[in-house]
Amino acid sequence: MNNKFDNIDKLELELAIFVRRAEATRIAFLKYRDLNRSIYLLLLSIEKFGPISIKSLADQFQLDISTMSRQTSSLEAKGFIKRVSDAKDARISLFEITNLGIEQLTEVKSERRLFYTEFLKDWSDEDKTQFTELLKKFNHTAENFKKNYKKS
Repeated sequence: MNNKFDNIDKLELELAIFVRRAEATRIAFLKYRDLNRSIYLLLLSIEKFGPISIKSLADQFQLDISTMSRQTSSLEAKGFIKRVSDAKDARISLFEITNLGIEQLTEVKSERRLFYTEFLKDWSDEDKTQFTELLKKFNHTAENFKKNYKKS
């Protein structure tokens, strides 16, 4: 078999195992099970870029507006985010993280930091840095691929 395909086959297998184990680890060890990955990333984004429109969020996460609407409605119902008027156009609602949302996000980030510190305690700083850079590169590639991919 071609070595190029052997590497792709190995990578595909390791990615499948990684995704499965990452989720199983999150469920088993992190107490914030109801704050799933989607909610966590959404809160991080609203904290960083907010106030932000639903369209901007949908574009950022490459989701349709109806999906983003369901996710933001859930966060709004929990009191993690709130709607505010756009100063430039009062007809537009923007989302802003609330104090409760910030508190929840801070707790989850802290727990995740502690967990991964313990989980990777036997890794060298160099290994952690290299793995982080490769994951960033992979995520960037995946984001751009999805934006530019056209099915034949």
